[in-house]
Amino acid sequence: MEKFEVYLKKNAGYLLIIAFLVAYILTKFALFAVLCALSIVGLFVYETYRGVEEGGWKKELEEIVVAVLAGVILWYGAGFLLHTSAPLDSIVSCSMLPRVDRGDMVVLSGSEVSAPTAEVNSSEWEEIKERMNTNFTCGPCTQHGAYNFSICRVGCGGSCLTAIDGKPVFSDSNDSLFSYNYELCKLKGDKGDILNDVCVKSINIKGKKYYENFSNDVVVYEPLENSVFVGSTIHRALVKVSVDGKLYYLIKGDNNEVLDVQAPGKGVQSGEGTCIFSAESRVNKPVPQENIKGKVIFKAPYLGYLKLFLWGYVGTPQGCDTVIET
Repeated sequence: MEKFEVYLKKNAGYLLIIAFLVAYILTKFALFAVLCALSIVGLFVYETYRGVEEGGWKKELEEIVVAVLAGVILWYGAGFLLHTSAPLDSIVSCSMLPRVDRGDMVVLSGSEVSAPTAEVNSSEWEEIKERMNTNFTCGPCTQHGAYNFSICRVGCGGSCLTAIDGKPVFSDSNDSLFSYNYELCKLKGDKGDILNDVCVKSINIKGKKYYENFSNDVVVYEPLENSVFVGSTIHRALVKVSVDGKLYYLIKGDNNEVLDVQAPGKGVQSGEGTCIFSAESRVNKPVPQENIKGKVIFKAPYLGYLKLFLWGYVGTPQGCDTVIET
């Protein structure tokens, strides 16, 4: 019993961090995330103070410098071995549910990304990029002829998808160069409720269809300037596009209805009960090879929460209460 008490006293700070982390995982209550972050900071301050008391400031600073150098060497060493500038990352959102969860810590590799490749020339590519942006029109939900669409539903307060670029939801496209293919999918809520939703399941490029494929690699990329997304984004590569030898990626989150290039940058109210989303202010563009930080080769559940809490990501982001069923 005495040994157990000594163990508790010696490791109380670490046990407190683990307790708050487990409490957050079970409840998703933001207060536990804040307490976990404060416990990490408090433990660092306490260990530093105790080190100063035992060996003085000089020795403690030397140990801190050694620890920082060891971390830097480990980071860049791992990056060198894995051929990436960012060997580790933490998942912030729920856009990759259910295969990759918020709070997962992922290990990245800069090796070749596994995804099908479409070959186009530069003039075809310029035409394709002009057709990528999408307007979604929502209107009042009816029993027939309209479908739930969460991107629009969030912005319009319960309305349903009625048209895509002015055409009926499931209308066939005559565009042989590039088009999106929509299908009915199921959106399951955290309380078990299920809504009919609309999802992109494949795209056409030069007459060939490229389907959403969960065996393709998950990648982490840095969005281009003036994008809808900000900061490192982790989604799955749908297709690589080779433009006269230069690679670009079309990417989609497993739990998103549409591709990243379709993400709405601006919502415009248009009459009572309707809305139109457009990407006039900010636009996600196809991701060039140089913006790919790496592909996911390993994930460790929950460990990423420690980084998220320290950086202030304590609230549950939008989209974590629903999962697209496959």
